[in-house]
Amino acid sequence: MTVIENIVGRVTVLRGGRYSVEVDVITSSGFGRFAAPVDENPELYIAEAHRAVSEVDEIIGPELIGFDATEQELIDSYLWEIDGTDNFSHIGANTALAVSVATAKAAASEKNLPLYTYLGGTFTTELPVPILEFASDREFEYYVMVRDLMEITDVVDAVNGVLSNVKEGTVEGYSEATEKASSKLGLDVALGLAQKVPMDMEKLLTLVEDNNVAYLKPMGDEELFLELIAGTHGVFIDGEYLFREKDVLDRRYYNALSIKPINLGTLTDLYNLINDAKSERIVPILAEARFESSDEALAHMAVGFRCPAVVLRKDSIAKLNELIRIAEDLGERGRVITFEG
Repeated sequence: MTVIENIVGRVTVLRGGRYSVEVDVITSSGFGRFAAPVDENPELYIAEAHRAVSEVDEIIGPELIGFDATEQELIDSYLWEIDGTDNFSHIGANTALAVSVATAKAAASEKNLPLYTYLGGTFTTELPVPILEFASDREFEYYVMVRDLMEITDVVDAVNGVLSNVKEGTVEGYSEATEKASSKLGLDVALGLAQKVPMDMEKLLTLVEDNNVAYLKPMGDEELFLELIAGTHGVFIDGEYLFREKDVLDRRYYNALSIKPINLGTLTDLYNLINDAKSERIVPILAEARFESSDEALAHMAVGFRCPAVVLRKDSIAKLNELIRIAEDLGERGRVITFEG
């Protein structure tokens, strides 16, 4: 039976020494656990984490005991009802996400299925392209991606190849290093940029045009995004900033959207946004939060929801290794999603 028998919350420690809530969902013969990441509110103190645990143990848990863990949409909608706001400002998006993902894990466990198969179904066989962070400075976070990736480990080789060929820590220096890595490895290695500070439009366009850039996450107004879409070719323009600040979901402005589950609150909300992006011909890219646990669920979400790419931080070993395990599990059925703009 997949009926929820108990829900338990506890304080957990994330990467960077931040606190969050971890949730266990228990059925008669299934078990799920998930520790919620933290992104926009990194100063989550121990007292707030304990408050989240109290919400789980005293409010959410008693309300959800007796629900069928396979009724994901119903449970997720009930989390919104328990919260009573339009942005999870009462129980918190991190608490809602912890309960939602732990519930899905418990249901998958009960059915003896890997989470990615439970989320995506029998014909889930596509693997996302990992985009790995490897450096940062005042202006940008830097990423490596492999355009013609065949194996998940190709991106690890690419990062190592770039780092071994860097002469200076600039866009130009990293771009040159990707080209040298490409030549040495026989892979199409490219650079990704995530803008951290406002920048002149012409300067940004020039940097993209003059360097081996395949992925750009800009920050600015609609005009900037329109210029970037019009002035670049074969580059993924990530509209996360425009979506977050102005709720714009429109292919005219950007062709990719990085999505952090913590910004949505439940698996149902994540699934719906991914499908909304696809309906606009925008590539959905699953992305880590700033502070994460070693939980491997993000890899399963990316595969199960058929996201063509996943953005990982440089110390995300657990999630990268889980992608490798999923690829092994899929065997000859598995293939990397074609990541094209």
